[in-house]
Amino acid sequence: MLLTAVLAGGARAPRRNSADSAKAAYLYLEAISAINDGKIDRAVLLLDRAGRLDPADPDIAAMRGELTYATGYGDSLDFVHGYEAMRDRYLANPADADNGTRFANLAMRLSRYDDVRMAYRKLAEALPARSDFALNYAWSEVLRVMFGDSSGIDTALAIYDRLESGLGPDPLVMSHRIRTLSMIGDTAAVKNEITRLYRSAPADPEIAVLAARSYAGMDMPDSAMAYFDRACAIDSTYSPAYLMRAEYYMELGDSSAYDREVFRALESPDLEFESKFELLTNYVRALYADTTRTDRISRMFKRLELINPGQAELHSLYGSFLAMQDSAAAAAEQFGYAVDLDPEDNTNWNYLINTLYASGDTVGALRDALRAITHFPDNLLFPLYTASIAFGHDGPAEALAILDSFDVSHFDNPEALSDYHTMRGDYLYAMEQRDSAFAAYDKALKYNPMNSSAANNAAYYMAVDNRDLDRAEELIVTALRDQPLNPTFIDTYAWVLFRQKKYPEARKQIDAALSLYQSPDTVAVDSVAVDFAAVDSVDSEMLEEIEAVEISSAYEEPSADILDHAGDIYFMNGEPEQALEFWTRAAALDPENENLKKKIKNKAYFFE
Repeated sequence: MLLTAVLAGGARAPRRNSADSAKAAYLYLEAISAINDGKIDRAVLLLDRAGRLDPADPDIAAMRGELTYATGYGDSLDFVHGYEAMRDRYLANPADADNGTRFANLAMRLSRYDDVRMAYRKLAEALPARSDFALNYAWSEVLRVMFGDSSGIDTALAIYDRLESGLGPDPLVMSHRIRTLSMIGDTAAVKNEITRLYRSAPADPEIAVLAARSYAGMDMPDSAMAYFDRACAIDSTYSPAYLMRAEYYMELGDSSAYDREVFRALESPDLEFESKFELLTNYVRALYADTTRTDRISRMFKRLELINPGQAELHSLYGSFLAMQDSAAAAAEQFGYAVDLDPEDNTNWNYLINTLYASGDTVGALRDALRAITHFPDNLLFPLYTASIAFGHDGPAEALAILDSFDVSHFDNPEALSDYHTMRGDYLYAMEQRDSAFAAYDKALKYNPMNSSAANNAAYYMAVDNRDLDRAEELIVTALRDQPLNPTFIDTYAWVLFRQKKYPEARKQIDAALSLYQSPDTVAVDSVAVDFAAVDSVDSEMLEEIEAVEISSAYEEPSADILDHAGDIYFMNGEPEQALEFWTRAAALDPENENLKKKIKNKAYFFE
């Protein structure tokens, strides 16, 4: 009953205590500081405490509302109260441009157009010198047309008339008038306004482009193209005219004209490189998948390189294009040029190493990864890359030596440090230094308890060693909370249960893992292994999120390990024929596996 009275406005506002208000004001300032530092969770807690101390403070309630909408966290009542608080804060001071704009933007986002109109009308009245508020109010009136109400058009046109009476012919006001007239389909009036707009500044290429876009919006391509041409003729260095003209050809579906326009712009001695690069970037994004244009795009890159040599971003874009064409070696060459021209861009180093590795040049990838470590001593990514490459090329000892040569004592990135120690654990286990490996996994999980790779790897190797199986089960459940449809993780869970001699449960899990490979479409989460409802630490919100998940099957075929495990599990569940089938499939993928050969020969599982 009390809640109903408060929502209905029947309760009196609580009496404010000066001491509590002072504390609340301090907490509010601390919350603002936390927001500026990116600590949103802390800001929410501070604002909640401040709101309890001084529930009548409009700034506290409104800021809490802003965070509710910014983060998306809260129940329906939180969103209602947040919206009302932001509205009340603004109405308490209608001349506050910042709060008024925030509220109007939120109202627009929520399609609450009456509040949008109210906010901009009050802002325009309170701040008559701000033409932007008057224009926004005018447009909010125009939006009535969407609901069959054209009464706002006259209001908007009157606002434009008033603004122009003070400002004179103004391109911004004219463009709003054109957009308004277009909303009601008054083509004749739009044409007159475009002509008036162009005559107001016939030497301004921006105005000509605006006229061109207006005609394009009315599906009048000849007129639109005429104004684009005028813009280019007015100022041959005005890049938006070239860019928009080319894009308009694409909108019209005239790919030949689009090609011609782009190539002509790239050849232009008047356009700056930045404009040409933007045009080429848009071209590549639009047409990179069209294999008939691959050679032409390559010629464009080479031509632009001749005209504008020494541009690292051009080589980087070309490298990205070649990588998408599965030309890894050629892509690596371009990224190498980009690195030489701009060695401070670590993104190009990243691409260079990856494309070298993808091309099969492991030696080159390792060489440049080592160079990157030297060049970026504070970037932990490159030691991880280098160690990973070294592991495949030289084995775990060399990979571990690379990691251990890198000083991580000054790093404060817990996620990166967790990945670092996970990798150390993998290499130590490969070197059969098991206790050290598990200590490394523990350290990785200490830095990041949600590191699913560390949790999975530790759990799997515990199962392989038949040790700490209860702990292994805890770890793999943690990993599956993060990736509930990862078949490798589900296989690990199955193997942990197998080692615990929980054979029926293990069968359920291995079947869930295998099912992910069987459907080419989607696999619903109800087939996943973990019974999350039985895990106390998973809250209901997370459970609902997990249950709603569907993913596309990204796995083509189970690995030899998964098939081998499936055979063992089926055998211990009394299905030897099915077990033999799984072992045979596994042996086809791993023909040198002596243990598989033994199981197939004897048609039996051998305890390890």
